[in-house]
Amino acid sequence: MSGSAGHSEDERAGGAGGDSARVLGELPAGFLLARVGEDGDPASFLELRRATDREGRGIRCDLSTIRLRGGASEARGMPVVRALGEARTVVDATAGLLGDAFLIAAAGREVTAIERSPVVYELAKDGLSRAMRDPFLSELLGGRLQLVHADARAWLSARAGTSSAPDAVLMDPMFPPKKKASALPRKEMLMLRELVGADLDAAELFEQAGVTSRGRVVLKRADDTHELAAPDWTVKGTTVRFDVFTKKM
Repeated sequence: MSGSAGHSEDERAGGAGGDSARVLGELPAGFLLARVGEDGDPASFLELRRATDREGRGIRCDLSTIRLRGGASEARGMPVVRALGEARTVVDATAGLLGDAFLIAAAGREVTAIERSPVVYELAKDGLSRAMRDPFLSELLGGRLQLVHADARAWLSARAGTSSAPDAVLMDPMFPPKKKASALPRKEMLMLRELVGADLDAAELFEQAGVTSRGRVVLKRADDTHELAAPDWTVKGTTVRFDVFTKKM
């Protein structure tokens, strides 16, 4: 997701929660980034909410809401995982609240999830930390999900042509608002769009992803959005599609 790039900071699954105070300057007027519950309470969580909202009614990263009763086998059948093919190392260049990164890691892939918005990064880091205290989620992830605070363009550029270049890069740019919508996007999307704005540099990230990836770039798009480029093929989801671009050797 878009946002000003801060200092790079890596957090392996299971790391400590971050100090949200340092990102308060990134919040638009009328927003709060606050912890619900006492520090040290396993049930506490970090949330982003409007100042007029009640505590607990904001948005947070909660990986326990992703239902995978079939475990890794169910995850491997998800459209985002099928679009990645045989890629073993994957960069989620627009990590957001880790929904896609979680599914990919649960399917057995090594995932580096990159988020450049300091506020969204703090939410994701808190959610990942809580997931690693959950026996079921921790086992699903298997230590395969790394969260990084960085600008994905620079991060990918630094690894182009090296042994640490990923097999595949996933992109999920913030969708532009629909001109004619039958219903407003869900509350989470509205708030995140207001917080980080549209991904106006998506074309730059797409180009760098193509340079750095060893095998393919997967672009997640809403069904009714225009293609950023003509894909080699598409994997259809229920409300989104995954455009696949293979590396031309």
